[in-house]
Parts: sequence; structure tokens; C-alpha cells
Amino acid sequence: MESRRKPQDRDREDALRKLFELEQANQNRTGPDAVDEVGRYYELKSTTRDRVSTARDVGPEHLKKWRSLNWIVGRGQYVGSKFTFEKTYVLTPTQMEPWFSLIEAKLTQDDALFSRVLNVLETNGFTPADCDRIRRAFRRGVLLNDPKITWGYIQAHGVEIRREHAKTLRRVLLSSN
Repeated sequence: MESRRKPQDRDREDALRKLFELEQANQNRTGPDAVDEVGRYYELKSTTRDRVSTARDVGPEHLKKWRSLNWIVGRGQYVGSKFTFEKTYVLTPTQMEPWFSLIEAKLTQDDALFSRVLNVLETNGFTPADCDRIRRAFRRGVLLNDPKITWGYIQAHGVEIRREHAKTLRRVLLSSN
């Protein structure tokens, strides 16, 4: 018999949406996780540990998307089959930027080497089409597998929301503009 239970991360996302009175932004896993009544989009993350998972194969497109989202991060534990949040934080794109910049530096650290290799190829008879294919292959090869955000980073850069989650979230975001 096939289980109808959704994956744990989806259950936790649903719980964060409910806690902060947000709507699901889309039905797939590629776009933002939530949206509020004025059209602000959110990335929702949860953890039971001292770090938060992000995504597989993180590259420039992830960073582009993430830089436009507010982040809500919850930490907690399961009590029976129910996940209970012990701490929740909101981080704006500005508060996340130091982490984004760190990930971007990791993604681009070999760009100078790639340029040198492509220059050698171009001067040794490779066609522009060949060089474009190699450039795309290099770019695909420079993806990070699930870079983690430490809980310490979240605490240091985010704003903890302890009560009246929906109301406090909106107040925090209005004051950050």
C-alpha cells in the first residue's frame, strides 16, 4: 500500500505557512515556498540541528532567486508525529547577503582558471561553438551540493519572532524597508 504522507520538509513548510499566515506560492518545488497578502515571497526552511539545508546543485540561478526572497527559518523537534517550532527567525535579502556572497565566491573561485583554459582552446583551433559547450560544462560542474546555513548565522543576522508570528513578521518587514 502506497503511503500518502508528504515528505517531512513539506509538512514543516506547511506548518510555517500556517504559523505566519502565508499562502503556498506555487505547486512545484522550484519557485518560492510562500507568499503573503501583499505579494512578498518567502523561502521557508526548518531544521532540528545547528544548521539548515538549502538545496541540491546550488548555482548562480539559485542565488538570483534567493536574493529576491525573505527567509523564514524555524528550528524545533518532533513531539510524536507533530513538529513543534522552538525558535523562528526572519531574514531579509539584505540580512542574507553575506551568506549569498560567500556562496557566490565559492561558485566563481575557478572563473579565472576557466578563462585561461578557454583562451588556450580558442588559440589552438577549437571553434567558438566548442568553446561555448565547454564553458557550459564548466558552469554546470561548479554547483554546490546543499550548502548549509549555520544556526549561528541565522541568530546573528536574523530577527527572532517569538509570538504573534504573522503580525510580527509583517511589522519586521515594514521596518526593514
